[in-house]
Amino acid sequence: MAKALVGLAVWLLVAVPAFSAGPAKKNPTWEQLTPQQQKILAPIQREWNQFDAKRKQKWLRMAKRYPKMSSSEQERLQQRMKEWVSLTPEERSAARSRFREFEQLSPERKASVRRKWEQYQRKRAEEARAAEAARNAAANPQSDLGTDSIAPGSEALGLRPQ
Repeated sequence: MAKALVGLAVWLLVAVPAFSAGPAKKNPTWEQLTPQQQKILAPIQREWNQFDAKRKQKWLRMAKRYPKMSSSEQERLQQRMKEWVSLTPEERSAARSRFREFEQLSPERKASVRRKWEQYQRKRAEEARAAEAARNAAANPQSDLGTDSIAPGSEALGLRPQ
């Protein structure tokens, strides 16, 4: 009888953590994530515990790939997570719907949409640079005159910048 109780106790010590570890690993709370996972997934921390297990697993796979990404890819992912959490539930639903529609397109149509998007992004970047240049020019109207410039016609008098 004592051997049976010891055997049962050992089995419980081994089995219970194994059973309880399964669901926790598939649906971990924020506190159960590693410090590295928490750092990578920080932009979505507030919402983590509301995610279903499937969504958490998606993000955990992303966090696992994160160290292998280039710095620009990492930066892009961080920015996208920040943008995502700023969306309202309705905006997220609309984004998911558009993504599902995009996934149904033919490869040729997807390529066309991507090209148009890239053109749009380049145009926006150019417009932003132009607007920044205009703001800088307006803020510094005399910036094109150097400290070594002299008045027009002064060279005829033998004056030169020093």
